[in-house]
Amino acid sequence: MKQFFALVAFALIAGCGFKPVYATGAGANYGGAITVEKIDGRSGYILRRALQEELAIGLPNITETASLQITLDEDLTRLAFEQDGAASRSNVTAFGQYTLTRPQGVIRGASKSEVSFGVPSSTFGDISAQKTASERAMRLLAKNIVDDLRRKLSVE
Repeated sequence: MKQFFALVAFALIAGCGFKPVYATGAGANYGGAITVEKIDGRSGYILRRALQEELAIGLPNITETASLQITLDEDLTRLAFEQDGAASRSNVTAFGQYTLTRPQGVIRGASKSEVSFGVPSSTFGDISAQKTASERAMRLLAKNIVDDLRRKLSVE
């Protein structure tokens, strides 16, 4: 009996056009006309997801489909050191060159983000701090790229 009700409920949900809000995988749709091309690596994945979120509302003067390609360069720099030579302060710098391709033409540009963090004394703490700083740098870079695109497209 429970199986029958589950089957009926599933049929009703499937027939009404229900789409999960938090879909994962290829079915996830950010709703914009702009496709963000794949960016290699862990940081590239985080940057791509952040760009998709930023671009979900669209860009000015873009109504047709467009494609955004990013070339990412990320660097970790140790800034300050303890007396024993261990790092105590570090920076993650992310530099992205972008190309927005659309029917009216191509827009190119570059943007940069920099995130500083204190290095914990433990090795695993340092790795975790680097990952967190890298994620913050990618989100900031995505925001900077989209802001730059909005400035360039708003004057057209």
